[in-house]
This record gives sequence, C-alpha cells and structure tokens, in this order.
Amino acid sequence: MSIQPPPIEVKAELNSVPLVIKQLFISVFIISLLMIVVTYLYHFNRLENDIYLNGVLTDAINLLILICIFAFVQTSVVAQRSYLFLSIGIFLWSVGLTFDFLDELVFQPIWVGIYIEDIARTIGMLVTGFGLFLALSDLAKTREQLEEELKTDVLTKAYNRRYFYHYVLQNQDTPHSIVIVDIDHFKAINDEHGHDVGDQVLIDFVSQCHKALDPHILFARIGGEEFALFVPTEDQEILSQTCQQLLCLASNVMVTPSKTLSVSVGSAIKRATETFSNTMKRADQALYLAKNQGRSRYVHKP
Repeated sequence: MSIQPPPIEVKAELNSVPLVIKQLFISVFIISLLMIVVTYLYHFNRLENDIYLNGVLTDAINLLILICIFAFVQTSVVAQRSYLFLSIGIFLWSVGLTFDFLDELVFQPIWVGIYIEDIARTIGMLVTGFGLFLALSDLAKTREQLEEELKTDVLTKAYNRRYFYHYVLQNQDTPHSIVIVDIDHFKAINDEHGHDVGDQVLIDFVSQCHKALDPHILFARIGGEEFALFVPTEDQEILSQTCQQLLCLASNVMVTPSKTLSVSVGSAIKRATETFSNTMKRADQALYLAKNQGRSRYVHKP
C-alpha cells in the first residue's frame, strides 16, 4: 500500500444549481404541458371512435410517473450538469408522452405522432439516460471523496488514527513492526511561534515522510504531534534504518530560519502471539525512553 494516495478531485459541485434555475424549469415544464394539452385539444377535438380505457390509464400512469421523477430531480441536490440533462430529458420525454396520452382520446394526424410524439420521446429518453449516467458518476466520485476523508487527517493529509488502527488490525498476520514518532517540544513551538507555525511544521514533516519513506509503509497521524508507522518487516536492521531516516527527515523541516525540527522515535517488532495493543504499548515505552534520554533520538523495545 502506498503511503498516501493523491487527493481525489471531485468535479461534482452538489450545491451548484441556483434556485432560480429550478423555478424556471418547473415553470416551463408545467406551462408547456398545459399549453400542449390546450392547443392540441383546440386543433384536434374529434374524439376517437374507440377509446380503450387500459390504453388511457397506461399512458396517464406513465406520464404521472415522469412528472413525479421530474419533481424529484427538482428537489434533489445534484451537480448542475447532471441536473440540466435530467431536467431537459424528462421534459422532452414528458412532451412525447403527453401527445401519446392525448392520442388515446382524440384523433391525431400521422405527422404529429411521427415528428413530435416519437422524436420528443426518443430524444428525451436518450438525454435522460445520459443525465442519469452523469449523476451516478458524480455520486461515485463523491463517495470516493468521503471514503478518503474518513481515513485521512484533515490538516496533514496523512492517514488518521481510525484508519491506522483498522489497517493494522486487518494485517495482524503480516510480519510487521510498529513505530511511534513524537515531535519534540511541539507545545513550545506553538507557544513561541503561534499555532500557524505549528500547523505548518506538521504539514512539512508529513510531506517529507510521504516523499521519502518506502511506499509499503503505512504512515499516519494518531494524535496532535504524534505519528505512527506500520512497517511490514521483522528485520531489526531495516526497522532501524527507517527510524533513523525519520530523524533525518525531521531535520529537513525548518521551524524558523535558524531552527530545525527534531523528533523522538520508538519502535517494537510484533511478536508471534502478541496483540496489536501490546505491540503499540512496547513501541510507546520505547518512545518514552527516547524522550527521557534527551529526545531527538531513536529507541527500540525488544
């Protein structure tokens, strides 16, 4: 697994359809259908010789369903592009069905059925289908974004504590080590230079780690200035190299033009029958020793 995937850019802007546009579409929809009915009955007012109730009811129900779908689209929060295609498509489809419904009641010239009823219905169905495709695509993108936000830290874009614990518990059978990193004197950085500087220090440190660490390492922010790593190895030499690398990466972060960042690091290799909480506890004990021994160092807990 990579350290951190690039942020997903969701193009769907779910609140982008102004109310005035929705009101305009609703007005056009209602007025157009009413005008079609009135104009149609004015010009073609000769009743069919045989009116079949099942045909009338079927067309009426179909038209009513489309009107309900149109109303649902108007009250839903969808991206503007999807909204436009869905609204226009359902409108054209409804126009075709309106002519189809009237055809069951009164005599209709052949040209109306061919050039208006069928064409409007067919184009409407195609446009509606494309609008539905766009809406489902936007929904999928939004879901991806929400899933990404659930497992990443808002400030640093590292994985968060929740996802780290979930991932490690799902991979207990994989040989691995746990590393805990704590930024030295972080409270003093916030107090002396402000929280904006403290936030930037966190962002810069995570950025350094994302660029340099092995892509198979899971890196997460599990507390304010505390980070954890899932390192898929039981080799203490490889683990030591990773931890020493963290110390070097921290020194690349500038707190001020004359002061660099330092961190304390503790690690523990998972034992065969050990639980995740116990491995974390030993790594935390190693971190405690690193702090007590003067900080800016790495300690391993056998």
